[in-house]
Amino acid sequence: MTSRIISALLLTSVLLIPACRPPAVYFPDESMKDAAKAANAVRAYDTNGDSIADFFLISSSNGRVNVLGYDTDGDEKPDELINLDAIKPANTRHLVIILDGVPFDLVQQMRNEGSLAVFHQPSRVIAPYPTTTDVCFEDFFSYSPCPAFEALYFDRRKNKLVGGKIAYLKGDNAPYNQLLDYRANLLWDIIGYVYPKEVFTKEINDAKRLFDKRQSQEVITYFVSSAGVGTAAGSPGHRFCLDIVERFILQVLWETRGLVNITLLADHGHTYTPARPADIAGHLESRGWNITEKLIGDNDVVYPRFGLETFAGFSTRRSNALAVDLIDAEGVEIVSYVNGSDVIVIGSNGAKAVISENDGKFKYHCKSGDPLDLEKILATIQANSNGYRDRDALLAATADHIFPAPLQRLWRAHFALVENPPDVIASLENDYFSGSESFSNRVTVASTHGGLNRANTTTFIMSTLGTLPPVLRTADIPRNLSELLDRKFPAGKK
Repeated sequence: MTSRIISALLLTSVLLIPACRPPAVYFPDESMKDAAKAANAVRAYDTNGDSIADFFLISSSNGRVNVLGYDTDGDEKPDELINLDAIKPANTRHLVIILDGVPFDLVQQMRNEGSLAVFHQPSRVIAPYPTTTDVCFEDFFSYSPCPAFEALYFDRRKNKLVGGKIAYLKGDNAPYNQLLDYRANLLWDIIGYVYPKEVFTKEINDAKRLFDKRQSQEVITYFVSSAGVGTAAGSPGHRFCLDIVERFILQVLWETRGLVNITLLADHGHTYTPARPADIAGHLESRGWNITEKLIGDNDVVYPRFGLETFAGFSTRRSNALAVDLIDAEGVEIVSYVNGSDVIVIGSNGAKAVISENDGKFKYHCKSGDPLDLEKILATIQANSNGYRDRDALLAATADHIFPAPLQRLWRAHFALVENPPDVIASLENDYFSGSESFSNRVTVASTHGGLNRANTTTFIMSTLGTLPPVLRTADIPRNLSELLDRKFPAGKK
């Protein structure tokens, strides 16, 4: 009952905000097509409500909007032109907008349709695995390691399950929050899955007010509720989010006369596949495993269930035996665990391979079958005398693969991503999820994320600053933005 009361109070707050004060983002949502055509512009807007177009977006030969036009005499023709590319980054502010869980393919499609045209072409970003927000942000900021993949996890040193809802609300697994200028109070994260569009609109307006108030050169904003919108509504929900974001961006450009550069990105992809709970616990119990919160016996397994995601982590004393049983569970696609300094990968039909790492290079040795379907691709990439291949060559060759950059991502998941990695990690098929039963009973899962495959993994970045490499790892973004800005990104702790 308490949670229902809190939800009702928060929703009331969301709905009352517009009544208490006007929205901060009020840019028109429709272009005046006839006025745009007459002015030889891509779009034309009436920004003051007098039914006369006074702001124009003008594109270059490649279709990107690089000129802002202002009509100052009321004839619906731009008499003041501002070339965005002629403004040096040192003379602009930098607004960074981070969405939760938007895939590359959707953004590329919308860009091809003419939306988000002030940006250079989007780049494909390969997120770390598992594709959860906390580990993606840690890779992006490289600030301080997260304790675990999620706020609920097994602490082997204490031999118990720790964290959970309170830890989440305190931000215990999100040290990167220190680097965000705008991030809604974490209470809104919960309500954002129940009333996602309302919360997203609130976040956008709050972020715009903060941007107007704060005069720092760099402003980093993060909108968590786009995850809730995508989970509830899939691709149409994320289109809703991107349309509002574009209005936010155009208003900022219009108000500042182009003296703001904007970078738009997301932390990971989304499946856009309706999903149902995977009965992993029932399957393991049928194989003789004991689901518990601490490890005492050899058949004990700790299985944290928190967010509704297409991955699951397990702690056990017998990783090999657990992995063999897990791969037979309905909905499980790939299972991995550690053997010494290597990662063992198991796929369907008993396929098994070993991933080894040496000085940032990786080797893939199939024991039986090819669980990652990689051997044909690897045959096209030169290996050194010991069979190791360069991580950048692997990234380029597998960016469109069913499992992008899987060797580095799987190895890092077990060895180099968080302080408390599980012993066994399972990536699920897109139409299954693992997570809190109490949470899943309240939410429709039309889409989610977390797994190793392309839909979960591949997200985007695009900027008005310039063109970024076509394919990036999340961890590559700060260096590339620093080069475009000619200054360090991110600037540092807030």
